[in-house]
Amino acid sequence: MPLSKRIVYLRDFAGEAIKLEKTWGRTSMYTTGDKGLDNYLGGGYGRQDGYEIVLLYGDTGIGKSTIGLNLLKSPIEFGKKVGLLVLEDDGADVFLRLRDILGTSGMEKYVMQGDSIHFMPQEDLVKSWNLEDLLALIEEWFTDRELDVIFLDHLQFAFEGAESIKGENEYTSQRIFMQKLNQLMKRIKKTIILVSHINKAIGIKGMGKIVGSGAIAQAATKVIEVSDSDMDFCVEIYMRKSRFTPKKNHNFVMKLKDGQLRSAA
Repeated sequence: MPLSKRIVYLRDFAGEAIKLEKTWGRTSMYTTGDKGLDNYLGGGYGRQDGYEIVLLYGDTGIGKSTIGLNLLKSPIEFGKKVGLLVLEDDGADVFLRLRDILGTSGMEKYVMQGDSIHFMPQEDLVKSWNLEDLLALIEEWFTDRELDVIFLDHLQFAFEGAESIKGENEYTSQRIFMQKLNQLMKRIKKTIILVSHINKAIGIKGMGKIVGSGAIAQAATKVIEVSDSDMDFCVEIYMRKSRFTPKKNHNFVMKLKDGQLRSAA
């Protein structure tokens, strides 16, 4: 299909820009639950009248998935609709992890008594599907189901589980998926949190550790590395990239104990 020849001027975006200006330089739609971490991340994460793609990466077992679920506490408690595209873990395991975060009363109020938290049917994972199907599902969850935030855990399972499209190699498929995801998020102006594993090769640092195509980090608006800390029950959070806020040149230590992300101070 040829590109559109419709004439568009930059002035056409004036109204949208005025809306966005109110939170320019801040990602404060959702709080992490800790003021210090919110400040480190530029106000929290997510943008009013804008989109956000948050990428968490780090060693296996470091707590990326648990941190991602902790980030969902704020939207859940504010009555937002959340989608859990957890591709590897069983629903019951995720239920128990979320119970640690929300507490028993929180689970009763927000999970048991409502329909605002959607989950990926595990039987769908054994069906034949490709990354285009996953993109279509994400769009359907955001538009038809009207979800506000989606948590996709984890990218490598999605890439490995999907059938390759004829003529595409592994990295080409990943690049195309991330580019299309970026375009989708820009269009619908919602927030998605992604989890990625890392390359354990010696000498690789920073965002180069992320397994797969370089387009994964490129498409994300906020890239956060999670690593172990010398302090007991703590993790080091390093924001490696932030498209919409200033990026600090230091890490931030948080306590991660009994499934809850808390200030280490």
